[in-house]
Amino acid sequence: MKLKHLSLLLILLLGATSCIQDAPLNPEADILSISLPGNVAIGEPVFNQNSISIYVTQDADISNIAPTIGITEGATISPASGTPENFTKSVAYTVTSQDKKNKRIYLVQLIKQNSFEYNFDYWEENTRYKYKTPVEIVNDQIQRIWSTSNQGVSVYQQFPNADQYPVFPTEIAQSGKYAAKLVTKEGPGNIMNIQYIPIVSGSLFTGTMNLLNALKDPLKATLFGQPYNEKKKPIRLTGYYNYKAGTGDYIGKDGNPKPGMKDSCAIYSVLYKTDDTVKSLDGTNIMTDPNIVAITKNPAHSSTVGDGFVQFDVEFEYRKEPDFDNETYKLAIILASSFYGDRYEGCIGSTLIVDNLSIITESNKE
Repeated sequence: MKLKHLSLLLILLLGATSCIQDAPLNPEADILSISLPGNVAIGEPVFNQNSISIYVTQDADISNIAPTIGITEGATISPASGTPENFTKSVAYTVTSQDKKNKRIYLVQLIKQNSFEYNFDYWEENTRYKYKTPVEIVNDQIQRIWSTSNQGVSVYQQFPNADQYPVFPTEIAQSGKYAAKLVTKEGPGNIMNIQYIPIVSGSLFTGTMNLLNALKDPLKATLFGQPYNEKKKPIRLTGYYNYKAGTGDYIGKDGNPKPGMKDSCAIYSVLYKTDDTVKSLDGTNIMTDPNIVAITKNPAHSSTVGDGFVQFDVEFEYRKEPDFDNETYKLAIILASSFYGDRYEGCIGSTLIVDNLSIITESNKE
């Protein structure tokens, strides 16, 4: 009897040992965190898919920086964490999963100078989902500061061509090669009983998209703004636009027409303070949060006349004085073909074309 119990115990122990030995190796290959030595960085790193941007002080020497990088358990990274690199250009980091089956390449860039002129002449295509996103070129370096509603749409609906998404480049430009075209489109309706999406607004903003919230809580999916590392206040938002509201019914978030409602676009900018409790503002608080320092009025309330571009020049209205020496800030630019598109309201066919936007600061106003 004792021998039988001993045999059974041995079998169980061998089985447990086998389970431990056969545990699968981690297939993930992700950068989870990145930090810079000293007081070089301004705010948190900005993760945007395979791109990581870190804003730094304007007097920082970025030619010999050794970042500390956290990666998924068991993975390896090259160059190694803590290795000094020259960040005057973007540095590519390759993360290899523990099981050696997956590799992911991240481009890490340190940004000393904010981009304040946006001509929408340069776009990058997402190779998997085929949508395009504008990028800025500053001192021969690509700055990926823009996000669009295309990223959210691609979670539940994919298209073979970029112009089937709500935001895409158009050759109808005020000057240069392209302008940005934002179109409110018919939505897919009920998505797996998680969210009802009757319309999808074209939206383009500086910041990032949290795709984990894209369906469940879309207002919190849009993380507005990029770190503002200037010492002078932004004073005006300028640019060119053409807007045509859709001619059909204004659709509410329940999918039913709302008689008497007319669509309008959104063009505005917000400067706000960041701290331990406020890392980014989102669709729930971008107009109301007490950390807002300044905001521009929306220059567009109805369709423009004709097919040409209309110039606009709107001032930042300050609610409080910023303290650039002791506090950190973010600046957001927000554009949408339907003002309440973040709530899935608007008119199908509403179209906003924008080009040559500029942020005028106290230092570049001349």
